[in-house]
Amino acid sequence: MKLIPYEKFQIDSGLSAADVLQRIKQHTGERTLFSFQSSHEFSGHVNEREFEITKNISYRNSFLPVIEGKVEQTSTGARVTISMRLHLAVICFMFVWFSGVSIGCIAVLAHLDRFSMPMLIPFGMLIFGIALVSGGFWFEASKQKIRIIELLSKS
Repeated sequence: MKLIPYEKFQIDSGLSAADVLQRIKQHTGERTLFSFQSSHEFSGHVNEREFEITKNISYRNSFLPVIEGKVEQTSTGARVTISMRLHLAVICFMFVWFSGVSIGCIAVLAHLDRFSMPMLIPFGMLIFGIALVSGGFWFEASKQKIRIIELLSKS
């Protein structure tokens, strides 16, 4: 498992670029702010050459990957370049959170001469934050990568 919650890969589909975008559009509904149930597998938007979607899930996961795709027509079909990343609001929040925890870790390291067990709390928070972000993102990203490849295969 990678530490940074970001993945980029390409899918070479035997479908045309228009067919790829049509398949994505068939499985994608409009993104709504507070809707917890949808009749579509994904929510987001699909344009003429690209899409940005997220999987509709029945539980809460703030670290759910945002799937961005760019579609190009090739001589044998279509090439889809996909990147999976965290939502920008989550990136901003976790940057602030990790910055604060890192400052706490540095402060503890600066005062090692007066060590006590509570001084390990910032390090525990750092490990917990990394595990939370990585686990929440990669658990979903691995499933969604398989589903996107399956969706864009020719059959």
